Amino acid sequence: MQSQLARPFAIRQILYHALYSDARFCTRPLFQVRWRGYYAVQQVSGQSKFPTFGFGRKRERKPKPVNIDPGFPLMLELKQMLRMGTRPPPPEALAKAFNEFFQARLTTSTPLEAVQIQHATTTFTHLREVNAHAQGFGLEDEVLRVALSALSDSLALQAEGQLSNGELPQSHYQLATLLFEELSQRRRTNSEQQELLVPLSEDLLPFIRVLSYSGHSLDARGIIESYWQRNPGSEDCTTWLQVLGGFVREHNGNELFKTVEIMRNYKIPLDLNLHQSITSCCAKCGDMELTKRWYDQTIDDSHAATGYADASVLKLCISKNEFAWGDTVFKRLLERNPQTQEEWNVIFQWAAAKGKGVDEIERMMKVMVRRNEGNDKSIRPNIETINGLVKLANSKNDPYTAERYVVLGQSWGFRPNDETYLLQLDYRLKVGDIDGARVVYSRLQDFEIPEDRDVPLINRLIAALCAEKPPPAETIMGLVDHLSERKARFELETVAALARFHLHRGEMHDLVDLLHTHTYKYGVNQRAQIRDIFVEFCLDQSNSNTLTWNAYSILRQKFAETDVGIRTKLMKEFFQRGRTDMACHVFGHMRQQSTRDERPTTETYVACFEGIAKSSDHSSLETIHNMLKLDIEIEPNTRLYNSLMLAYTGCGEPRRALEFWTDIVHSREGPTYESLQIALRACETTPFGDRHAREIWSRLRKHDVQISREIHAAYIGALAGQALFSECTQLVNEAERDLGHKPDALMLGTMYNAMLGDLNKEKIEAWASQAYPAAWKDLVKLGRQDIPEHGPKLFKIDRDVKA
Repeated sequence: MQSQLARPFAIRQILYHALYSDARFCTRPLFQVRWRGYYAVQQVSGQSKFPTFGFGRKRERKPKPVNIDPGFPLMLELKQMLRMGTRPPPPEALAKAFNEFFQARLTTSTPLEAVQIQHATTTFTHLREVNAHAQGFGLEDEVLRVALSALSDSLALQAEGQLSNGELPQSHYQLATLLFEELSQRRRTNSEQQELLVPLSEDLLPFIRVLSYSGHSLDARGIIESYWQRNPGSEDCTTWLQVLGGFVREHNGNELFKTVEIMRNYKIPLDLNLHQSITSCCAKCGDMELTKRWYDQTIDDSHAATGYADASVLKLCISKNEFAWGDTVFKRLLERNPQTQEEWNVIFQWAAAKGKGVDEIERMMKVMVRRNEGNDKSIRPNIETINGLVKLANSKNDPYTAERYVVLGQSWGFRPNDETYLLQLDYRLKVGDIDGARVVYSRLQDFEIPEDRDVPLINRLIAALCAEKPPPAETIMGLVDHLSERKARFELETVAALARFHLHRGEMHDLVDLLHTHTYKYGVNQRAQIRDIFVEFCLDQSNSNTLTWNAYSILRQKFAETDVGIRTKLMKEFFQRGRTDMACHVFGHMRQQSTRDERPTTETYVACFEGIAKSSDHSSLETIHNMLKLDIEIEPNTRLYNSLMLAYTGCGEPRRALEFWTDIVHSREGPTYESLQIALRACETTPFGDRHAREIWSRLRKHDVQISREIHAAYIGALAGQALFSECTQLVNEAERDLGHKPDALMLGTMYNAMLGDLNKEKIEAWASQAYPAAWKDLVKLGRQDIPEHGPKLFKIDRDVKA
């Protein structure tokens, strides 16, 4: 019954991390909380509530819609419910969400994120466990095939360089394996109605692609061999090509060539097309040694490598400065008399890489035109020639030469295309020419750029603009709106830069919109990079309390996974700012967490009580102590009792503090040196506290405990707090003889600060200045501070004690 009642509200609280305020912790009214959709931002009160004559009335601000994949929110909810141990969504709804999610992913041009795959995997395994009675546990064969194809396409996109994340292939591999094994099991179970062998185009090919892209090419080869043994004479070599590419990406040359021999055993020749494809793959992976071995591999029909293969190899040699071996490939290309535009472009790039200047390249271009004058007039320099040279200059971090190549193209009448401007944008961002990059970006608006090739550069431009001092806000938001309208990907670095930009401008609504729209698709480690920006902002004491609290509120709302250690650090920050109410609010939020790992530990309680001790906030002490009494997960220890003694002493209840000393004495762990010092500090302000202090001191002397200088000073302070002047002076006089402690500034300062009565303080000053002039002089150098309730100014001695 409890789960049924709690579920509708709890789900929304957790899924959308709604902010809420608890008046028990805030002793001062700071904010008005206004709900806006699924989230709220706390706004500083104090502004006029009613506009004059209706002027200045702003439209109610609504959150930007999130471009979230269909079905994903329910899978996210499942993960949250399982984490909390509450009732998950119905299996039928989860199966529908799983299907909708992967159907939608088939039509997108961006790879799947690690966190999305992890939630999908959780959904799949959950359905298999709890919905076994349903046909296919609610997921039809076609749904599993769609998911497998989506995983395969996603990894292919990743391999093209649109996304770089080491976690993704393994996430894909784990889910793809589950899907393929389930499909295979169903085929074995239903072998009478369906063919036993897996159709190559439906199941095997996408799974082989996933294996080869995720570092499991050996497994992929074993599966293909098994298939070919059962299907002799198959003519489709696509799967073998995938495996060869996988070994290239894994830089596993031995298995690559072993696979070629296996293919020959199955009568699959190493022809020109296969040689060209793997050569290109080797070059893209940047493996020079493997490229050399593969390029020299004998082609079965005795043909030489294609011009495209030569061009791929030469580009790799340029990037690796491998000119000695590359010259042999270059000579072969020249001997074959280049016949394509691509071959000529590589010739120009090779010459430029070996030191030819822009003027010499132009003379080579004129020679090319003359050589093809009577042959194919279509083979002549064009804008792609210029783009190749600019790309080469970019790879060498030579923006000056890149710009000269652009000017060269203009002198030949070549009209820049989208690739030209993308390359210009790249090198201008590299050299920090932000104004020039903005100009190039404006020219790009005239082009329809396929496959979102400009998106990574626009992300870099936004990040660079955010780093400007001051950042051009209108330009930044214009670029953000442009990417949002295109539903393009915001890179992690871009979101981090925008988060810092909005934080420092105090634009909390825009910040929440940004996080609400993008952070859900990042993994835990990626989200931590954005979260750390908020932590850094909160720990910067140059930021106002209001902005810091707003930043913390958003952090709590959007990064609920933040661990106790970071939250404790933020709590301490508010204590240092003198805002005990905010610090206890942070502690209360930790207590409200649903999982044990995110709730306060003993160390958290200790840090909180230490902060309260310095602030002397009795109301906060009662609140946090009551939480401790109800917290069955905390086992009190000496450090916790020490912190409670500190807190109650700091809040003016030393008698209550000594009750915890009694608990420490009777505990198995027993007191520490800090316990002794804190207990003596409590005796200092307790009526007749000298009795407790003498008892503690006699036990120490009886058991021959080594007494530190700090404990000795604390004992003197305990007696001074009862105005026992003569006994204090006697302890100071006998300190060096009995304990080896020469009287110093700490001893005299403690005695002076703790002594009751102005006349007694004057007696101490007169006595100490005569008896111990050097120590007294050191004490005076420390200076004094004015504490009204203590009458005369007290010396600035460090008596802080940690629990």
